[in-house]
Amino acid sequence: MSTVLQRGPQRENMTIMDQQVEDLKERMRLLQHDRRANLEFLEANKASNTEEVRQLREENKALRSQLTKLQKKGSSSKADIHVLGNLQKEMLGMRTEYDALRVQSNKCKLKLDKLKDEARICNLEDDKRNHEDSPLSRQIRTLENR
Repeated sequence: MSTVLQRGPQRENMTIMDQQVEDLKERMRLLQHDRRANLEFLEANKASNTEEVRQLREENKALRSQLTKLQKKGSSSKADIHVLGNLQKEMLGMRTEYDALRVQSNKCKLKLDKLKDEARICNLEDDKRNHEDSPLSRQIRTLENR
């Protein structure tokens, strides 16, 4: 009887072990299914990322091209700025020369006005002398002296 009793618990142990093995197999199958699903998701994500990287590279290439064009324009603009700076310096020099000539012109106008005044005075004095030397003035002087 002891052998029957031993067989009973062994059978129960075997069935429990068989159930555990079946349970582990089921878990393993589910884990493999999850792993496959996860791999598919990662592969899709990788493909998406690859496409995004390709697009970013294209955008980067286009932006670099635009930057090069702008830099070339900028260098021509720099040349234009240099020419403009030279023209401004030349204009400033001309403006300074103009101002100096204007000051000199004003001084000459003042001197001319002064000389005109002196000429008028000289003309008036000359007219006065001519008037004094006239026959009438001589006659008046002689009459005055008597």
